[in-house]
Amino acid sequence: MKKLFLLTTTVMLLASPSLFAQQVNINEKGLLKKIERSDADIVNPKKENKAATWIARGETFYQAATEVSKNLYDGIDAATVMMLFGEPTGAEVVEIAGQPYNKGIFPYVDVYLDVNNKPISWVVTKEIYPDALGKATEAYSKAYQLEGSNPKVAEKVQAGLKKVYDEYSKTGALYYALAMYNEAAEQFIKAYDITKLDGITIPDSDIYTLLHDAGLSYLFAKDYPKSIECLTAAEKISNDAEIYYLIYHAFRGNAANDPEAIQKAKVYLEKGLSMYPSDTNIIESLSEAYVFLGEDPNQILSTVENALKQDPNNADMWSALGVLYVSQENYDKAIGAFTHMAQLLPDSYIANNNLGIVYIKKAEKILDDVNARAATFASQDEYDAELSKAFVVYAEAVPFLEKAAEIDPSNLGTIELLKNVTFRIREMDGMMEKYEKYNNLYKQMTGQM
Repeated sequence: MKKLFLLTTTVMLLASPSLFAQQVNINEKGLLKKIERSDADIVNPKKENKAATWIARGETFYQAATEVSKNLYDGIDAATVMMLFGEPTGAEVVEIAGQPYNKGIFPYVDVYLDVNNKPISWVVTKEIYPDALGKATEAYSKAYQLEGSNPKVAEKVQAGLKKVYDEYSKTGALYYALAMYNEAAEQFIKAYDITKLDGITIPDSDIYTLLHDAGLSYLFAKDYPKSIECLTAAEKISNDAEIYYLIYHAFRGNAANDPEAIQKAKVYLEKGLSMYPSDTNIIESLSEAYVFLGEDPNQILSTVENALKQDPNNADMWSALGVLYVSQENYDKAIGAFTHMAQLLPDSYIANNNLGIVYIKKAEKILDDVNARAATFASQDEYDAELSKAFVVYAEAVPFLEKAAEIDPSNLGTIELLKNVTFRIREMDGMMEKYEKYNNLYKQMTGQM
């Protein structure tokens, strides 16, 4: 099995049908009749205790479950889909994960096309028999219970359960491609449950992948407790670098429900760092964890700096370094780090927004210092001259925040920062006009106008 990644596509229309495929004929009544006969067999005293009866039942339910999906495969073209299932009864453009898809609606299945006019995923919309794969699993397991010591029976049970396992895994990947993350995770877990049954042997590498994919799907679905459960179980089987990064994000997502979440995640990150000392995802996540927990950033600072010596063009590491410097209130160094990030990624919202924020923090620190020394100034002019230093720094934040707002115009937080900072320095040239602009925009975005 391959581990999953998010798929993005663009819309394309169905093409003309192929000349080489025969139209699918779904014999629904015939399959239901076979199931009725199987129902009778398993209560027949002469057949109910025979493994062959239950293996046949497993095959029957597997056939019912896959009668539609067996005709679809990786690399199939849209023309073949139309030949197999006929003209679609409907079509519509849908947006999935921010990208448009063209969905063809057929009697038993919806098919989604990518930019190359090839189906990248499909969803069976009509089951011949509810939970037929589950029934197939039960039947094969029963056969193993009855005669699992018979090598021929054991071989057939292994083959049957493996087919069911593969179908669940494949269906999970199809749901994942459509950003149906809860549905995908449920399919992966059903496949994983099969691996725990007697009568089937699945390599640990495949079990790891199942748990990884289920955990990733739950993470995208924001079901953080289930994501943690799957990912930490996967880590016990195999500990590649990515799993520690994902575990961290699952715990971080659950932080609102678990005050100890980041501390628990930090344990996994430190374990990951001990095995992968140069992995930038682990280093960045651990840096964030230290800041979140308010722990001494010097414990991780040298690790980040060393990572940058190895890879000075790693924008994520410059971001991590900037965050660590901010936690130390070393704003000049933080500005330097985020400036490096912005040079590498000039259109990065994070780099530009963070630069604006750090300049604001630097200005606020100057203000606090000036006000703390207010009684020491000889005159109001001297006091005002010191205050003006803070205002100059506030002004340096504005172009970076404006760039961030251009990159992500829907981000209310950036607009609010622009409104507030331009109001504070409204007496500087051009800032009153900017304040009015961003104040009005803020009101529009918050429904006050």
